[in-house]
Amino acid sequence: MKKQGRHFIILIAVLAVLAAGYFGLRQYNTRQQEKEAEQVDGEVLVDIAEEDILRFSYVYEDVTYSFERSGEDGEWVSADDPTLNLTQSRLDNMAGKLANVVAKDTIAGVTDLSQYGLEEPANVLHWETAETSYTYYVGEYNSFGTVYYFCEPDSDTVYTVSSALVYGFNYSLEDLIEEEETEASESTAE
Repeated sequence: MKKQGRHFIILIAVLAVLAAGYFGLRQYNTRQQEKEAEQVDGEVLVDIAEEDILRFSYVYEDVTYSFERSGEDGEWVSADDPTLNLTQSRLDNMAGKLANVVAKDTIAGVTDLSQYGLEEPANVLHWETAETSYTYYVGEYNSFGTVYYFCEPDSDTVYTVSSALVYGFNYSLEDLIEEEETEASESTAE
């Protein structure tokens, strides 16, 4: 009987040590993931709160689209036609991309912007907060690094940015109009 009691106590102790080790390792992994998330791989060009962006514009297929926050609810509206019902989540996502812009690489002292497609940029991203405005040109796509060339107007510094930033602005105004529920219901009924 005494032997069984000792074995039981030893098993409980081993189980407690294993449980403590498991929870300790779990906390360690969580802290490591948080540290990795905090580390930014590249130069931070813009780091603002998404909700501070009041308006933004971009060029897609040679057409400039402009949006601004409207009213107390802060919903996005088209600067050209504020009556349109726009997909707010997509516009919030676009503003989110502009709130945190990180350059993967920096090329200083560029004398010929045309070699990066920035002499006649494919896109011009512009956004404003109450205090600051930002404008960046988007140049050619570099398939080797899956990045786009990016620069400020009148600058001799060229950056490379993630293609996800640029792809986030491949929408026409029609792509951003929310489908009316009544139209969807009618087409479903048919």
